[in-house]
Amino acid sequence: MRPFSSRAAQPTPAERVRSILAAARSMTVLSDGVSTEVHHLDGTGVMGHIHLHEPSETPPAPSAVRIPIRLELTDIAPTPVRDRLRARVTLTGLLAAPYDARSTESTCVEFGQAVLEDATGRTFVSLDALQETTLDPLATCESGMLTHLLDGHGELVPLLLRL
Repeated sequence: MRPFSSRAAQPTPAERVRSILAAARSMTVLSDGVSTEVHHLDGTGVMGHIHLHEPSETPPAPSAVRIPIRLELTDIAPTPVRDRLRARVTLTGLLAAPYDARSTESTCVEFGQAVLEDATGRTFVSLDALQETTLDPLATCESGMLTHLLDGHGELVPLLLRL
């Protein structure tokens, strides 16, 4: 984690990925040739239903099932701006059992890779980098705060934009 005294102009790719995962309200899950849209609008976020862990060092048993999975998330600005698509995150990994969108249990995903795509290009983010960074404290409430600012205090927005 960077100390607060360092004034970074942009968050690191790992910080962005972690924030997108925490704030996401939906994602596309691709597994076993099936694409599933997952929407959890109950405030827990979609990643409350996915658990990432490190790849296993030991080879799987011959009878073990290992199903490739791809999770796709899109970071869209919560307010009307010129380019609302801020970034895309793709996570890949392996499952030990078929994915079930109706399950209330957390799905365990053996981490493969995370890719952040934004206006600057494509960046690969390791599981270690994701685990080492702390979550932006505003990530999960950004949309609510910005919407409140626009709806309740619209006269202040032009003043803030000048800053």
